[in-house]
Amino acid sequence: MGRFDGRCTLRTWVYRIAHNVGASHIQRSRRASAGLVDLEALEAGQSEHWAKETNRRLSSALLFDLIRRLSPLDRQVILLYLEGEAASEIAEATGLTAVNVATKYTE
Repeated sequence: MGRFDGRCTLRTWVYRIAHNVGASHIQRSRRASAGLVDLEALEAGQSEHWAKETNRRLSSALLFDLIRRLSPLDRQVILLYLEGEAASEIAEATGLTAVNVATKYTE
């Protein structure tokens, strides 16, 4: 609470903190759970499944890499949009106007 400076509502400030902590947690857990496959599983016909999973992970990694390259504000907006938040909720959490969010980010 010592860092709360009143530039936004307390609800928005707490939401931003919770969102950032949650996003960091998910990213760390995904890295930690990257499953290893043993040689016997590959030989037993798991190679097709492994190839699909590898492609999915590469696509996800590319998406996260692109999101990480965004400015912090754009990154937050995109993550909230991908989580299914409405433009009005994104606006409240980011300090942008709902019209700005709706026109710039959800086209």
